[in-house]
Amino acid sequence: MEAKAKSIRFIETEGKIIIPFFQRTYVWDEENWRDLLDNIFLKPEGHFLGSIILKQNRVKSGEPKSLEVIDGQQRITTLSILIKVLYDLFSDEIRRNIDNIVRNILFYKKQATDNKYYIKIEHSYVDQTAYNKIIYAGFDGNPTIDISQISDNSHKIERCYKFFYEVMRDKSENDRKDIFNKLISDSNKMLVVIDIEEGKDDEQAIFDTLNTTGVRLTTAEIIKNTLFKRLIDLTNREDAIELYKKHWEKTFLADEETTNYWAKERPTGRLTRDNLEILLHSFAIINGFFDPDKHTLGELSKLYKNEINNKNDERSLKNFIIEIGKYAAIYKDKFPDSINELEFSFGEYEKRLFHILNVLEISTFHPLILYIYKKYEKNNEKIKEIFWDLERFIILRAIAQKDTKNYNKNCKEFIENPNLIKDKIETTREDICSGLKDLKRRNKIATLLLFWVELYRRYKTNKYDNLSLRYMYTLEHIMPQKWE
Repeated sequence: MEAKAKSIRFIETEGKIIIPFFQRTYVWDEENWRDLLDNIFLKPEGHFLGSIILKQNRVKSGEPKSLEVIDGQQRITTLSILIKVLYDLFSDEIRRNIDNIVRNILFYKKQATDNKYYIKIEHSYVDQTAYNKIIYAGFDGNPTIDISQISDNSHKIERCYKFFYEVMRDKSENDRKDIFNKLISDSNKMLVVIDIEEGKDDEQAIFDTLNTTGVRLTTAEIIKNTLFKRLIDLTNREDAIELYKKHWEKTFLADEETTNYWAKERPTGRLTRDNLEILLHSFAIINGFFDPDKHTLGELSKLYKNEINNKNDERSLKNFIIEIGKYAAIYKDKFPDSINELEFSFGEYEKRLFHILNVLEISTFHPLILYIYKKYEKNNEKIKEIFWDLERFIILRAIAQKDTKNYNKNCKEFIENPNLIKDKIETTREDICSGLKDLKRRNKIATLLLFWVELYRRYKTNKYDNLSLRYMYTLEHIMPQKWE
């Protein structure tokens, strides 16, 4: 890994700069564009604008040098649009003088003798059409941009162009020259460019290190990009797009409600993670390439990369993607955001287990529960039986106040063989008695126990379907109202 302060002109010497094809869309808006302009206008030359993380790609002999943008696509996209706006507003004479500089920043040639120019920043599939339209406009016979046709409903990249165009149009030619010269000055090292090498540096680890500056690349983004980049390698771009739309976009990005659900964070032990990362973590445990005894969450994206890149045929990779989608459907249907959501849509055996896990703040068994739902989706009685065993396993250990540090190991064992749960219920009478005597220091467990003892006392049905009260009730609601 190498980090250097550089001016925007560093990209002149690069070949293609690839924004991962399935990267998140361009999201900057007017507030970001205005902040960027203020920083360029008002701050002294050399003022730091942010970091860009680039990964060197391996290329075949004869192909142009290629870099992949790991982070910084918003910044580098916006700066390139600003340069294009300035170029478009300059007089013909100035454009002739700077044409070579701008072309080298915005375009590249596959061969030195080639007369055809290709856009240097190869954008993601959701933004590529809009970005290419802006950059190609006015070059080599392409039509110019009519900003009157750009509205609030237009693509954000087009709106970015219009915003800069209207701001710069009101400046004098000299002001525009000053800002352009400031942007392209070799001495104006306003970016920190971090170059990482494929196969040697872990971009997730680097990203986490930079997270204190507000940089955030999610584990899910890295996994998604790795998945579909590998699919493009094994098939082609068109097939990859079709599969992406059918099995990823439809599952995780179908509409605003779906997108917000998967981005919503929930507590998992000491950490707070979004639903999509929890799902992907669970999927990795279920499929055995994440070992809770050996690996940390920081290694999740790297382990996915290894698993994905070891798939050497189209069919196995497609099945891998489809399987994630199947588990996602179960997760979204079966894992409540809050205990109150359990009221009407879940069976009594589910309400009990989720309530107990919630009160005891245990999320370690999410992969196991997800696996059980999937494996026995057509055998509800088996699910009831396993959930009952897991409920007893957890609640008895909680009463006895036994250590929970082996739950990761237990989860892995139970996924391999759910029948082991019965064998692991090893709590003795002495353990229970000892734990109960010490519950005065563990109010939440005491409350939980009294709550469920009362439920079992009131509703003596079979062990799986014992009825439940509304979970918004507190202990006082079920205590005797008179001392008798």
